[in-house]
Amino acid sequence: MNRLPYLKVIPIVVVMAVCLVGTQSIAGEEVCTSKGQIETIDCACNTVAVEVLLGNTYFTITGPLCRGIVLERKGQPAALADFSVGEQVTVQWRHTNKGDIIETLAVR
Repeated sequence: MNRLPYLKVIPIVVVMAVCLVGTQSIAGEEVCTSKGQIETIDCACNTVAVEVLLGNTYFTITGPLCRGIVLERKGQPAALADFSVGEQVTVQWRHTNKGDIIETLAVR
């Protein structure tokens, strides 16, 4: 019995499996929301760091602002420059394999 045709199919199946798993992990990225305090703001690089309490541990979310981010101050649209270090905010972020991406930053 010639097994050569089956050996040619194995790499194709492996590539398809890797693509499928990669797609699921991207689609499965969880968006998290928490309240915290702004630690740093870099308007030139469009990044922010927010310290939040997750469970019993403080955690710093640091990352770029995503395209189409929602920036709000008391229900009104805002710019990143309108925020200040030390301010209490609600932050919504998504953790990716490349790091955190900030999706919402709001002062209520």
